[in-house]
Amino acid sequence: MADLRNIALTEESARQVAELKDRLGFAELADVVRLGFAYAVTHGVPLLGEQLGPRRGTNYDTGGLDQDGMLAQIVRIFYEEWPDDEPYRAVEILMNRGVGLLGEHWQQGVIGSLSDLVELERTHL
Repeated sequence: MADLRNIALTEESARQVAELKDRLGFAELADVVRLGFAYAVTHGVPLLGEQLGPRRGTNYDTGGLDQDGMLAQIVRIFYEEWPDDEPYRAVEILMNRGVGLLGEHWQQGVIGSLSDLVELERTHL
């Protein structure tokens, strides 16, 4: 199977990204998407399991979202079981699940600001 050239959010993830952008004070939606990806990786979110919803949210060109190729490289490092030639399929899954987890943690009061994310990271070290 060929890797994705465009990666997309589900409708639910797109809604959560817009809310988190405003709540956390980000200038760009893509930055929240990258944060969601990082949050998923940091929390060990699995790639396999429940299917994502329909890809009807915002679309991102892989070259624009991952200009230096680091997201793809992170997938290759932390998700060795994933096919090496399809990292952007994994990026799409992780960014959607990570945004969902961020939204869930926001609702639960686990995070309320960017500084809370730094504190969470310190407790995971």
